[in-house]
Parts: sequence; C-alpha cells; structure tokens
Amino acid sequence: MFTCFGYGSLVNAATLTAEVVAVPGKLLGWRRAWRHSGASSYGGRCTLTVVPDPDCEIWGAIVALPHQERPALDRREAQYAVVAPAEAAVTWLAGRPAGWPDPHLYVGHEEYGRPGDADNPIMLSYLDVVLSGFHAVYGEAGIAHFLETTADWQVPILDDRTAPRYPRALALDEREHALVDEAIAAAGATKISL
Repeated sequence: MFTCFGYGSLVNAATLTAEVVAVPGKLLGWRRAWRHSGASSYGGRCTLTVVPDPDCEIWGAIVALPHQERPALDRREAQYAVVAPAEAAVTWLAGRPAGWPDPHLYVGHEEYGRPGDADNPIMLSYLDVVLSGFHAVYGEAGIAHFLETTADWQVPILDDRTAPRYPRALALDEREHALVDEAIAAAGATKISL
C-alpha cells in the first residue's frame, strides 16, 4: 500500500479509482500555492503545489492505494517529486487506519515553480474539481480554509467550464458552481475568457 497527502484534486474522491481510499487529514508546515505552471498535454496551465511554511496547516485527504495503482498516480503527478513529510506533521482526523504507512507528499518540480500568468492560467475546470472536493469533505468551512491557506490568487483563472481543458473535469450542479464562483470573488481572483 502507498499513501500520500492530497491537497488539491486528490481530495475529490470522484477523481480516484474504486481501489483508492481517502480519509480526511491535516498537514503542518506547508502552504498550498498557485506556483506550478508550464506546458501540459492540455495547454499552458497553473496548478497547485505546496511550499514550506512553518506557521501554516493545510486540510486535505490522506489517500491510500494498492501498489499496483501507484504507477498511474505517478503519471498523473509526473511533474511532482515525492517527499516524505515529518510524521509529526500529519494529523489523521478520523484516526489512522490500521496498516496505513506514513503518507508521502507530491511537491512540484522546481522547473515549474513559478506563479501562473495569462499564458499559464488556473483552469476553472480544475478549480471546480478541487473546491467541490473540499466542499464534499469539509463543507463550506473547507472552502474558506482552502482560500486562507493557498497563496498566489493573483494568477488569472481561465473560464473553461463550457469546454473543459482539465482531463478530470467533473459536471457540477448550479449550487456547486455558485460556491466556486463565490470563492473566486472572496479570494479577489480574476477570471479570463477562453
């Protein structure tokens, strides 16, 4: 079994296979940031990474998968390095399931370590997936926490909802779209058109 701490799209169970199990958790000493940008198979984009921050604790999901599923996860996270956070930094909110090893953490490779821009925006279809996952696990408090513990909201958000570029885009209902749009406004972020 392999475990990792998910802090973005991995929090959304709908992006995981049936063999993968996720439980809520917290990670101390890291902050999410919109600082993973560059080319991808679906165009220039900016996605989440984490950066060290001793004063920050982020909410997320501890994800467990069978070893045979790990190559697929590593392909999904190909532009990220796997690191081992300190065991004391991880809080298992529902208790640690028996037999689960310490979780790893995917941290963006340095070559992609810069905030996005108009050529490498945050895709709204990606943000929809991330925030709907936080809402499913933590409710509206999860969205508020995400906003507070994520840096670089100056990165523009490409409104691709009608033609999603993100390969794991999900169909959200009107209420979920409204929650995401309210979060974007609360963060002071700006949407740009396709």
